Amino acid sequence: MESKRIMSVLAGILLIACVIVSVLLIRVRYNMDFVPSEAVDALVAIMERDGIRIDRNIVSEKRQNGSVYMFDSDGYTRTVAELLSGSAVRESYAIPDGELMILENGDRCEFGENFTFRYEAKDASTFSPNIVELRYYARARLPKDKEVSVEAVRTFLNNGSRSFGNSRELDVDVMIDEIWEYDGVDYILCSRTIDDVVITGNLVLCTVENEKVTAAYGTWCFFTPGTSYSAQLADILNILFNVKKDLGTSPLSASSASGDEPERNPVTIEAIKSCYSLYFFGEERNFCLIPCWQITTDTRGDLIYNAINGTLYTKIME
Repeated sequence: MESKRIMSVLAGILLIACVIVSVLLIRVRYNMDFVPSEAVDALVAIMERDGIRIDRNIVSEKRQNGSVYMFDSDGYTRTVAELLSGSAVRESYAIPDGELMILENGDRCEFGENFTFRYEAKDASTFSPNIVELRYYARARLPKDKEVSVEAVRTFLNNGSRSFGNSRELDVDVMIDEIWEYDGVDYILCSRTIDDVVITGNLVLCTVENEKVTAAYGTWCFFTPGTSYSAQLADILNILFNVKKDLGTSPLSASSASGDEPERNPVTIEAIKSCYSLYFFGEERNFCLIPCWQITTDTRGDLIYNAINGTLYTKIME
């Protein structure tokens, strides 16, 4: 009887130990996958006191992994020019901060720094509006049925990446952001995503005439991503700490004549989104796409943070 009682006690102790270990493992796993909620609450409150407003509901606590995509830019401009035009390069000229190529079929391609480019077909329209002009001219005439023009733009932009292979299946997509119609010509503004995440700075305005892209200009990375590797991303606490540092304490207005405490001019963080940004290294021959966090504010533009080390990568002012 005594031995049975001892065995029962030991079994109970073992069961309790197993439960405790399981709870600890679940807690460790949770801490690996999520940022402590109370830590985020505290930081949001501190930012609020410093004049940086943020809706707690837009702050995700989940830790995330991301991918870095590597590229090599050898032969980039000539390859892209020939793919876009469907013709061989006839002449090439150095221009300020870039290169101009004249194709055998009369098309022209200009390439500038940081993947800016301009394409003009031989039969392109002479009217080349900017986005502000288009929004004015077509402000109440957003066309609904433009499938043929949209498909022409998708094919045109995807053709520019056709010769650059990728090592695994990726979801690289051309996004149609806005469409205008003016004087019988369609104008389509495009951005690009990879694995459903926007690539910042990739924005192109295409002109479509008679179901053919006759002009395009903007910034666009025509590569299809190749070599990639996974990386642990900085958690939202690191990002918000750096946002607080980079935005600084909001400027104070002058004290009133009555001697009241000066009022803060707050900054509001309106959105926190993941994105990709182009990162150059060496002599800009090689580059990569790095995962980033995009912090959108109401008065200070967008701040793009390297999601791997949490540092400020670039600012986009409105």
